[in-house]
Amino acid sequence: MKRTRIAIIVAAFLGLALIFVWLAGGFVSKLPTETVSAGTQAESIDSAEVIAARVPQFRNFSGSLQARQQSSISARITARVAEVLVDAGDIVQAGDILLRLESDDLSARVRQQEQSLAAAQARVNEARLNFQRTESVVQQGVLPEARLDEARAARDSAEAELNRAREALSEARTSEGFSVIMAPFDGVISRRAVFTGDTATPGMLLVSVYQPESLRLEAAVSESVLANVRIGDELTMNLDAFSDPFSARVVEIEPAADVASRSFIVRLAPNSTAAMYPGMYGKVAVPAGERDVLLVPAAAVLQVGQLYYVQVVTSSGSERRLVRLGEATRWQGRDYIEVVSGLRDGERVALRR
Repeated sequence: MKRTRIAIIVAAFLGLALIFVWLAGGFVSKLPTETVSAGTQAESIDSAEVIAARVPQFRNFSGSLQARQQSSISARITARVAEVLVDAGDIVQAGDILLRLESDDLSARVRQQEQSLAAAQARVNEARLNFQRTESVVQQGVLPEARLDEARAARDSAEAELNRAREALSEARTSEGFSVIMAPFDGVISRRAVFTGDTATPGMLLVSVYQPESLRLEAAVSESVLANVRIGDELTMNLDAFSDPFSARVVEIEPAADVASRSFIVRLAPNSTAAMYPGMYGKVAVPAGERDVLLVPAAAVLQVGQLYYVQVVTSSGSERRLVRLGEATRWQGRDYIEVVSGLRDGERVALRR
């Protein structure tokens, strides 16, 4: 039993050793270690110089796309949904009918108010005529002045009732208009929350619409680099849904910081909103000064397992050297990689063909 445990432990150590050797590239063919003479190397190997440069430094801040012009359309009356004319993704124009609610009772109320208005108008006409007759008789001295006051009061009361009937009719027509839901602006339907037969209640979401051209990337930018951002600046924006970066213009900076994160909301308008949708995740690169780095051409780096090597060209030949790399960058139109350690300024490295 003891021998078995010892055998298991030894096998485990051997397995770990094999893993470390594999990670170090022990099972991968390596660069040739033989030294090449300087004359032969100059003829057969392309080389480039390790460059010391000052490159812009950027900090990435995450955010999401939000439409600056969007609307969540809710019901203002209680009614059954009679017809839904749009689906999510449909393009609509301002004034297009999106859905209808049942309005039979609302239409009946409008007709009732129209009849009430007609009756009130008739009473006003009668009261005005009665006032004119009474006024004429009073002037002749046949009736006392009190009768004229009564006729005037009846006329004023009828006119007030007429105004009330007009307002009631206007209210009924407005309520009837709430049964027809129209698009408030040109845009795209982002959500359809109801279906035919549902019961809509006041405040209940019916549909949502947004304007694609108003999409903005809203990012929380740290106050430490806010001084490097100005309205109108062109920054680089990356979205997870796209492989290529976009150019975006800073259009708004909220002048108040979030107390918890000490960051400011910065909104950027991308140069194109094609195939972009609200809620997409993205990042924006904000300038954060410059820094001194050593750059080596990307074509000079060879990866072996988890390690990186370059072939350094010397006066006596070439030698393989292990390097530690930083971020990739594009400098003067070429692809370079930052070298953290392993090379010095002015050394030359071989380029892979």
